[in-house]
Amino acid sequence: MIHISKKNQHNSDSSLKRGKIILITIYLGLLAITVRLFYWQIVKGDSLQQQAENQYRRSVTLTGNRGSIYTSDGYTLVTNKRVYTLFVQPQILDQNPEQVSKLLSPILLNEIDEYAEASDSATKEEIAKSYEEQLLIKLENINSRWISLKTNLSEETKKQIESLEINALGFDPHLQRYYPEASMAAHVTGFVGKDEDGNDIGYFGLEGALENELKARSSKNTVITDALGLQLSDQNIEDSNLIDGRNITTTLRRDVQFLLEEEIEGGVKKYGAKSGEAIVMEPKTGKILGLAAYPDYSQSEFYKTDSQFHKNPSLSDLYEPGSTFKAITVSAGIEEGVIQPDIQCIKCDGPRQFGKYTIRTWNNEYNPNITIEEGLAKSDNTAMIFVAEKIGIDKYKSYLEKFGIGEEIGIDLQEDRSTPFPDQWGEVKLATTSFGQGVVVNTLQLIRAIGAIANGGIMMKPMIVDSVKNTATGEVIENTPTQVRRVISKESADTVTKMLITAAQHGEAQWIASKTYAVAGKTGTSQVVTENGYDNEKTIASFIGFTPPEDPKYIMIIKLVEPTQSPWAAETAAPLWYKIANKLNLLLNVFPESFD
Repeated sequence: MIHISKKNQHNSDSSLKRGKIILITIYLGLLAITVRLFYWQIVKGDSLQQQAENQYRRSVTLTGNRGSIYTSDGYTLVTNKRVYTLFVQPQILDQNPEQVSKLLSPILLNEIDEYAEASDSATKEEIAKSYEEQLLIKLENINSRWISLKTNLSEETKKQIESLEINALGFDPHLQRYYPEASMAAHVTGFVGKDEDGNDIGYFGLEGALENELKARSSKNTVITDALGLQLSDQNIEDSNLIDGRNITTTLRRDVQFLLEEEIEGGVKKYGAKSGEAIVMEPKTGKILGLAAYPDYSQSEFYKTDSQFHKNPSLSDLYEPGSTFKAITVSAGIEEGVIQPDIQCIKCDGPRQFGKYTIRTWNNEYNPNITIEEGLAKSDNTAMIFVAEKIGIDKYKSYLEKFGIGEEIGIDLQEDRSTPFPDQWGEVKLATTSFGQGVVVNTLQLIRAIGAIANGGIMMKPMIVDSVKNTATGEVIENTPTQVRRVISKESADTVTKMLITAAQHGEAQWIASKTYAVAGKTGTSQVVTENGYDNEKTIASFIGFTPPEDPKYIMIIKLVEPTQSPWAAETAAPLWYKIANKLNLLLNVFPESFD
C-alpha cells in the first residue's frame, strides 16, 4: 500500500495553483494584447496609416513653362532657363563643415551681386569672410534635415559644385525668366515677381496684362521620402499633363527697337533731359514697331531700380502736348468746313484777352492776317484760337473725343487706362486747349490721334501683340489690325497732311528738315505743370511726323522731358527725330524722293 505524504500533496497543490495563475496571467496578457491590437489596428488604424504616409510621403508641385515673348522677326525677348537651389543635409554630412565652407565659398561668391560689384579688394575680402562664416553656421546645424545654401545657381556653377563630390549637397531645379536680349523692350515686356503667397506673377507691360495667357498651369504630385524626408532618387515625378503658358509674338521689330533704345538714351544724355520716349507705329495697321523709354531698367534685376521706372511712361505719364496738338485743332476745323489752309486769321494781330487772362504767342510775335497754314507752320497760338472759336465748344469737344483724347488705348500693356478729359469748358478753356495747353494726354494717345491723319482719317487701334500660340496644341491666334473709327474724311486728312509738310519744311525746325525725304510733322514745346502752376524754366519737347506723307510707312514721336541744353523742341526733339528717321528709312525701305 502506497502512502502520499501531506507535504508532497501540499507541494503539488501549490504547483497547480501557480500554474493556473501563470496560465491566467498569460491569458490576460494575450487578451490585453488582443485588445490593444484591436484598438490600434481597427479603432486607430486609419489615423496611424495617415501618420505613416505623412512621414514618408510629401506633395511636390510641378509647374509648366511660362510662355515666351518674341519680336515679330523671330528674336526671343523673354523665355525661361533652368536654375538651381543648392541645399545641404547637415545630418548626413560626413566631411568637415569648415573644409566644406572653404570649398563652396569661392564658387558661390561669383553669383553674389554684392561681391561682384565691390570696388576694392579689401571690401571683397570682407564680404568673402562673412559669407564663408554664414555657410559654416548652416553646415554645422546638425539639427536640420534640409537647409538652402544658395538659390538661382547657373548650370555652370552647379557642375563646379558637383565636381567637389560632397555627399550631403543636392540641387533642386526650377525655371527662371531669362532675357536673351538683355534689357531690350523692358517697358513693353514688364517682369515676373512674386505675389503675396510667393507665387510667380507678371507685373507691368505684357507680363502683367497677359498674365493669364503667359502663366503655366501647375500639378501636385506625391512622392516617397526617406527617414530624413528627402525624396528617393529613383522616382520620376514628371507630369505629362502639365500645361505650358502661351507664347506671345509682339509687333516689335528687333532692329527698330534696338535703334530707338540706343538713340533715345543718347538723346536724353546729349540734351541733358530728365527722360525721353520714342515710338514708331505703322499708321495703316496700328502695329507698334518700336517703343522705347529712358531711363529704363533690367527685367532680371528689377528690384535694383526704383519702381517709378517700371511703368511704361508712354501710357502712365500724362503731359500737356503743346503745339503738336495744333494738328488736331486744324483737322477739326478743316473737317467742319469752317476754315481752309489759305483762310486768313483776322484776330492774329496781337495777344488775345479773355477777362483777366492774356494769351500770347510762344515768341510774343504777331502776324496780322496770317493764313491758317502759315499759322500752323509758325505755331501761332492766336491762329489756333481763331480756328477753335469758329468750330465752337460743343463741336470742338466732340472732335477731341473722336481723336481719342481721354480714351484708353486698348493695348495689351498693363498700364493702359483712360485719362482725364478736359472739363469746365468756357472761352479760356477752348482757347488754351486749341494749342495744346490745359489738356493732358499720354504719348500713345497722341501718336494714335495723329496716326489717324496719316491713315487718311481712319484711326487704328495701336497693337503690340501680333499673335498668341498655344504650345500644347500648336494653335496660333493672329491679332488682326482694328479700325477704331473714321475721325475725319480722306479729303480733310490729305489737306492737313499737306499743311504738316509745310510745317516741317518752313516751321521752327526747318533748319533740320530732310532734303531727301518728305516729312509731314509738327514740333511741340510745353511747360511742365507743377503743384504751383507752370514752371517757366522746364519744358517738354516733342516732335511727331510721318513719311512718306502720301503713303506713310511709319509715324514716329520723340519726346524729351526737361531738356537743359535748350527748352525748344526745334533744337532738341526735332533733330533727334530726323537723326533716327535717317536710319529708320533704311531699315524700312523708305526710298528718297524729289520734292520742292
